[in-house]
Amino acid sequence: AGLIEPESPLRAACLAPDLRAMAAAEPPAVPMLPLTKDLGIPAIGYGVGTAWFKAAGTEREAALQASVVAALDAGFRHLDEAEMYQNEGATGKAVGEWLARTGTPREQLFITSKVINVDDPGVEAVCRRSLEAMGLTYFDLYLVHAPFMTDGTPFKKSLQDIWREAEGLVDAGLAKAIGVSNWRISDLEQVCEGTRVKPVCNQLEAHPYLQQPKLLSWCKAHGILVTAYSPLGSIVQENLRGGPVDAVVAKVVERSGKTPGQVLLRWNLQTGRGVLTTTSKPERLLEFLSIFDFELTAEEVAEISAAGSARQQRVFWKTMPADEP
Repeated sequence: AGLIEPESPLRAACLAPDLRAMAAAEPPAVPMLPLTKDLGIPAIGYGVGTAWFKAAGTEREAALQASVVAALDAGFRHLDEAEMYQNEGATGKAVGEWLARTGTPREQLFITSKVINVDDPGVEAVCRRSLEAMGLTYFDLYLVHAPFMTDGTPFKKSLQDIWREAEGLVDAGLAKAIGVSNWRISDLEQVCEGTRVKPVCNQLEAHPYLQQPKLLSWCKAHGILVTAYSPLGSIVQENLRGGPVDAVVAKVVERSGKTPGQVLLRWNLQTGRGVLTTTSKPERLLEFLSIFDFELTAEEVAEISAAGSARQQRVFWKTMPADEP
């Protein structure tokens, strides 16, 4: 999920004046987006990825655990983890302590994780290891983190064989649903035909400067929900700041009284994606959860899309050959 960066000038200048009021009130209920006929996913989730990468065993571990607890206390119910993040034990400890303190049933949380080492030791072995590290018996959603290794080279196993292993997780009760992350149309086509358990989610980098409309449309047509990581890329990523999207977002901020972050999260939601974000600042947690009481106009959505469309670029997984810009 998104990277924590210093405040951009736009974001710093446009903080909503009512953040104290947000803190004093219950956050709006988070709607659920359907994955299967029996399973929904919260429309917004808290990611423990890029910002907390390899935090376990470092001075950042306590901060990671505190951030997970703060997110749960604020009202987040979806946590997004991954084998690659190398911090599952720290996150799991925070989740276990929060569940014990609040008396909340595990079933009220939605926990996602991902596998990257599909060749060795393999999908099931990694999943079981991650569950043990987190103190869990199942994941709500388990994703194949990419269609190739981190350096862009192909896996030794075929995507079809990898997917058959992922289907076995559902059979074994280790995952309620399975999906993918960072997959292109050409990758999805290899596993969607004749599959026994279909992918229900494709988690992608998505912001106005990386829209991938063909991939989004393909996923919608095949019943695959797209969820967006780095949805605030245009204001938190240094190489994206100051672009043409900023002026459009600033106009919406002036009209709506919302923050730039809230506007960008709404843009992703209203263009058909769930969202994942992260922060170390408690007031941001409440800000991000308070995005379900307003909407952008159709014209505002279109204007943000148009402003970003001429400058499409990827921040993460730059080794990926794209099916489209």
